Amino acid sequence: MLNWYFIAILLSIALAGYFYLDALAIRVVQKFRLQFHPVILHFFRAISFTPFVVATLFVIPLIFVFVYLGFFSAVALTIACLLATGSAFVMKYIFGRTRPLGHRTYLGEIDSAFPSAHTAGSFVAAFTLSYFWPAWSAPFFVLASLIAFSRIYLELHFLSDVMGGILLAYLVVNFVLDSSLLMFLGF
Repeated sequence: MLNWYFIAILLSIALAGYFYLDALAIRVVQKFRLQFHPVILHFFRAISFTPFVVATLFVIPLIFVFVYLGFFSAVALTIACLLATGSAFVMKYIFGRTRPLGHRTYLGEIDSAFPSAHTAGSFVAAFTLSYFWPAWSAPFFVLASLIAFSRIYLELHFLSDVMGGILLAYLVVNFVLDSSLLMFLGF
């Protein structure tokens, strides 16, 4: 399942973002935000709201996965989501990258931006759910992409932070689904 071309593309975009595209993306978003109605801003705030992300990409799908696909699939989704978001927060403290424009989080603190935990969590759910339900992969990836774009649109993350979150999610899902981790845990 591991696709080295996909990894290389994500890594290239993240590196290009870090060295040049991040500043360009922020300028484009700032111009974009000035041209559109404030309702767009409220839409992206709503879709990026952490409880919404957790409910739509983990809790509700977890119930459906457990009911229709079984316990193994629910455990795989849970482990992948926990590993991705946990790894994202550990990496945030390792890298210590400031947010765009010195943005403060809802806690009133300036915390690290790389990688985007929202993006990692939403894409790990999309990758895992598309593995179990390939016919429904488009809605999962559309929602995950909207969440990832909202993080840039709200100026909470740089492009490279989002690409790092997608790369982290892809690697974690491959680790969970293609390794013997689940067999080690008894599944």
